[in-house]
Amino acid sequence: MDDLVTNPSYQSIADIPWQQARRNGAKIALHFDGGSWSHAELDRRSRAFAAFLASRGASRGARVAILLPNVPEFAAAYFGAIAAGCVAVPVNTRLSPPEIGYVVSDCAASVLVTTPAQLQKIAPLPEARSISTFVVAAAGGEGGAIPFAQAVDRDPLPSPEPVSPADVSTLPYTSGTTGFPKGAMISHANTLFNVSSCVATLGYREDDVGLVSLPLFHVTALHSQLVALLACGATLVLQQEYDTRRMLELVSGRGATALFFVPAIYKLITLRDDLARYDLSRVRLAAYGGAPMDPETIRAIQRLIPAELHNCYGLTECSSLGTVLPADLALSRAESVGRAVPGTEAQVRDASGRPLPPGQPGELFLRGPHIVKGYWGAPEKTAQAMGDGWLRTGDLARIDEAGLVTILDRVKDMINRGGEKVYGLEVENVLYAFPGVAEAAVVGIPHPVFGEVPAAFVVPFPGTALEAEAIRKHCASRLADYKVPVAVRFVEKLPRNPGGKVLKQDLKRAWGSGPEEKAR
Repeated sequence: MDDLVTNPSYQSIADIPWQQARRNGAKIALHFDGGSWSHAELDRRSRAFAAFLASRGASRGARVAILLPNVPEFAAAYFGAIAAGCVAVPVNTRLSPPEIGYVVSDCAASVLVTTPAQLQKIAPLPEARSISTFVVAAAGGEGGAIPFAQAVDRDPLPSPEPVSPADVSTLPYTSGTTGFPKGAMISHANTLFNVSSCVATLGYREDDVGLVSLPLFHVTALHSQLVALLACGATLVLQQEYDTRRMLELVSGRGATALFFVPAIYKLITLRDDLARYDLSRVRLAAYGGAPMDPETIRAIQRLIPAELHNCYGLTECSSLGTVLPADLALSRAESVGRAVPGTEAQVRDASGRPLPPGQPGELFLRGPHIVKGYWGAPEKTAQAMGDGWLRTGDLARIDEAGLVTILDRVKDMINRGGEKVYGLEVENVLYAFPGVAEAAVVGIPHPVFGEVPAAFVVPFPGTALEAEAIRKHCASRLADYKVPVAVRFVEKLPRNPGGKVLKQDLKRAWGSGPEEKAR
């Protein structure tokens, strides 16, 4: 198995479909709504798209923006752009038109692959002037756009363009909670190292069937599912739009073995009363990340699915995986995101940059072959974030004697209650364990004596009645008194940026606009 991902001929990401087509050509690579592609078909379409880019004058290093949902054209455009020696720029489909305009302008994209609906919004923007070629994943072109089927209806490049492993292959834009997004320059070597990390920690295999429900514009779905599983010769199932019932149908009908969700999706699975309709017996891996998963949900999933559970932590700047929790610790160390992936290091530092001993909280730093080359066109920001070879994550964490990392909060979101430090994520972990809590966020609100104190925003599951005082009593039974939220406010949803991160500063500002709820 290891030679599939450490094969020295994997110099480029585009080598993955190229080699798997020759090794497993007839095997299905992608299942999607309306059909499937074999490894050979994915490779042919990718290299045909590369030939199309060459015919349009896209030179080595040109940026090709991909603004698509989870459809097969995304995969062909991604691998095809890289096969042509270009840089693939996956663009968040949840961005507003001006935000998309900023991304394509900042990277000076010369090609945009998108949907007809998105094209109507983007093409008129002044920021889109750098784009010379529009391609739509639809049967007919409009507004001068070229249908994707027409773009790939040609002789493919004989083979992917030769590149250096250090060359930039992918330019995803971070979804920071302040300021403009930054393009993270991910090299071929970065991504291929992440492939080996997935095999070493998650145990991906050639016979896996991976369900991709997370959006492909996100580094988790792109690098730790699409690229990593295809590198193993596995099969993927693309879910274009998330729906829990449809997801369960795909897991059951396609025999999915490898899942990667946010914890809320697993929680939704446990709440269904129709699970007997679905065959979940072939799922052997259930990875999750992005938020804590409470022990109650972990126990429920372990009863329902015969899978190994892995809590994962990562960032765009480390190409995807940064740490992974071993499956045998999923329940006993549910608060931890695990150890640094093999071949990398994790370190906690104080405010002056000095490493801290085990157990002491500080800012988490990562170092290894997975750390990106820097930010596109932003040398000062690159120096600030990774100037000494270590990536400054911006997350507060502690690392114990066993090397297990526990994320506590974002550095800027830590609550200082009269000198006592309250880490929001620790409190949120407890809130998620309360039945009926779908989402939770803890922020500091002003207090005349202590400066600030913790308060909670809670999103109940639909149809669930929650009481604020019951939640506070639950927290008091599991937390020190100064960590217990002084008040709870129930909301329909949490404000998030287009990348899904909770905007806690917005919540802090919103607190004064209305009283907390005492009961619901």
